[in-house]
Amino acid sequence: MALRTLKRKVIIREYDYKKIYDQATGLHYDGVALYDRVKFLPINAETLEKLKLVEILKGKEHTPLIASEWNNNVPAMMLYHLRDYLYDERYYNWEVSIDEDGYLCVQARKNTPKTRIGWGEFEKDLECRI
Repeated sequence: MALRTLKRKVIIREYDYKKIYDQATGLHYDGVALYDRVKFLPINAETLEKLKLVEILKGKEHTPLIASEWNNNVPAMMLYHLRDYLYDERYYNWEVSIDEDGYLCVQARKNTPKTRIGWGEFEKDLECRI
């Protein structure tokens, strides 16, 4: 039996990531966790460049991640380019800004706090015959 890793990578806000962390790593009815490893990586200009480099080194040429650009004036454009990766489509309609540390943030309403947005990586190891 070969061991394969199933990966799911989405753009998720930190608040939602913390909410689903327990669901993703906790034991379910059959005594097995939904995912074996989960990780959150907030998005800033440096992180975006690293992710683009990884995509280029993998040999991918025309992906939305490579086409996206960091824009300090209109940060919502990056979410527009990466809308296929969004965990929740409502992020695209919310107020998008860059905080004082340089991270991309979203705010649902004026009376809610800004929350960093980043890549949520979920991995599950599976055994298969192939």
